Amino acid sequence: MPRLFLAVFPPQDVVDRLAELERPEVEGLRWTRREQWHITLRFLGEAEPEDVEDSLRGFQRSAPTVLLGPAGRRLGSRALVLPADGLSELAAVVGTRTETIGQPLDRRGFTGHLTLARARKRVPGTVVAQPFEAEFLANELWLVSSQLHSDGSRYTRLTHWPLAEPN
Repeated sequence: MPRLFLAVFPPQDVVDRLAELERPEVEGLRWTRREQWHITLRFLGEAEPEDVEDSLRGFQRSAPTVLLGPAGRRLGSRALVLPADGLSELAAVVGTRTETIGQPLDRRGFTGHLTLARARKRVPGTVVAQPFEAEFLANELWLVSSQLHSDGSRYTRLTHWPLAEPN
């Protein structure tokens, strides 16, 4: 079974701006790449894509506005992330619709973020959080397959659900 998650991806102009952030060489820290930049709404783990697609059949929601930033920060001890606000309601609906698929819902709740870097042990204190702010409309929800590799995960976008422009 594939390893799956549901996510939104920032638009190209935001990705281009993210790519301009400094990425200093720090031992034990691996920076994520532009094709990996997304905000996970629900990590499913091993699951059948057809089960997810069935649970979201007829799915319709308004496109939420996502606010990234205002700066990178640690999430736990091993991730450097950009906070992402505005997706809590969408994540809750997606979680409810898929709660019987894959691994159980995270009891800690949803923490919107875009991962910039991962550390083997701990994000070093020498990595300074750079300021970054962006706002965009999340106009698609994606079902994504994740394949683990030694140089980081590789993602394949499988299915998407358009999110309606707000009135």
